[in-house]
Amino acid sequence: MSLRRRDVEQWMSHRRLPEELRRLVRQSERYNWAATRGVNEEMLLENLPEDLQRDIRRHLFKFVKKVRIFSLMDEPILDAICERLRQKTYIKGSKILYLGGLVDKMVFIVRGKMESIGEDGITVPLSEGDVCGEELLTWCLEHSSVYRAKLKPSCLSTLMYFVLLYSWYI
Repeated sequence: MSLRRRDVEQWMSHRRLPEELRRLVRQSERYNWAATRGVNEEMLLENLPEDLQRDIRRHLFKFVKKVRIFSLMDEPILDAICERLRQKTYIKGSKILYLGGLVDKMVFIVRGKMESIGEDGITVPLSEGDVCGEELLTWCLEHSSVYRAKLKPSCLSTLMYFVLLYSWYI
């Protein structure tokens, strides 16, 4: 951790980040370290045999089948989707999507809390096991142009999630 911390500090200094941005970077780095204990899971999986990778992903990503459309898909398609999921973290106060902005991801929350505020101002709390952006998948299967956010999700606590990016669909 100390080597990584030193590299991050040097990078922030080189890029002349203002103190508030440096504080947020440090906070994010601390959370990422606590969540992974410094293990790069993607690199670890990459070095394992493909069948073992698949079995581990099936175990880790059971939550994908909670999304109705995914629960109807065949295992090989689910395997391909799980192969493209990426673990991400946001710190408290982060904005995940912007009202009117492009929707480019589905978020599967595995730890933390967030809220989603609709165009009508209604706030929906989301936490572990919930999905944000599920409508993107349905929309992608029906359309070919971009989808604009009708929600404004933001983090209420530090959030760890897996993301399926829009670029995978096109």
